[in-house]
Amino acid sequence: MKAALPFAIAAAATLAAAPAQQPQQPFRTATDLVPVFATVRDRDARLVTTLKQEDFTITDNGKVQPIAFFSNEVEPLSVVVMLDRSGSMFAHQFEIRDAASAFIQQLKPDDRARIGSFGDYVGNRIVIKPSEFSSNKGELLDILRAPVGVGRGSPVFISIDQSIAALANREGRRVIIIFSDGYDDAAPSLMAVKFKDLIDRARQADVMVCALGFIDVQQRSDGKPKITPPDPSLRQLAEETGGAYLELQDAADLTDRFTRIAEELHRQYRLAFAPPLRDGKVHTILVRVADKDLAVRARQSYVAPK
Repeated sequence: MKAALPFAIAAAATLAAAPAQQPQQPFRTATDLVPVFATVRDRDARLVTTLKQEDFTITDNGKVQPIAFFSNEVEPLSVVVMLDRSGSMFAHQFEIRDAASAFIQQLKPDDRARIGSFGDYVGNRIVIKPSEFSSNKGELLDILRAPVGVGRGSPVFISIDQSIAALANREGRRVIIIFSDGYDDAAPSLMAVKFKDLIDRARQADVMVCALGFIDVQQRSDGKPKITPPDPSLRQLAEETGGAYLELQDAADLTDRFTRIAEELHRQYRLAFAPPLRDGKVHTILVRVADKDLAVRARQSYVAPK
């Protein structure tokens, strides 16, 4: 059972209308409010961080809902950084390490993180360290610097599922950042996770998935490049949960992409609304902003409480 908000819906609405200089209460997911984190960018892909509550509209299954809570204050987050260490990614292990390290350096003092990996050594293994979420950057960087070996399996869906489980009891913002080509290749000995079930679990847990999809380029015998795009599941999962999705072909761009995600996570708007129906069904969410020149990204669905 998720922790309840320490304020009623009416109180939340009062907070949203308060002057900007007054501190906001911590924003927590709860059964009485649906949390929505929104990223807004302009035509040049620059973050827009000065909008007000009246600039946003939220619809639930096509019907406009009153916004019960609004804030653009920086709030601590809990994040699992999940890295693909399988054979297809092994050649980029140092770029992966440096990029993830840059992300860790961008974390705020109140943020908490764990480092996950899969496909390392024994391809069936998924590891998430340390045992508890930590704000100790030295500890997290040491985990990233540990040597890795060539793995064979690539249990992408299971690794995301285990990341969701690791975040289940955390309050506030829960985020997974995964770097992978996205192609799920779990060993038969592992209990497979279906993609549909993975999306359902992310919805239920209110977890945002940010994905960095790697485009594999290999030279064929005829000299022409063989280009393999990331598995579409990565984009779908990110879009469904409101997270960033970025594709890259050169691992040298990883550090820039990781730091871009770090900046975005700390500059999002936090909104919430009361679910109009408690039917236990999946509801479609659409978040809009008044300025048509701005693009907004947010979660696309949630499961209504019963």
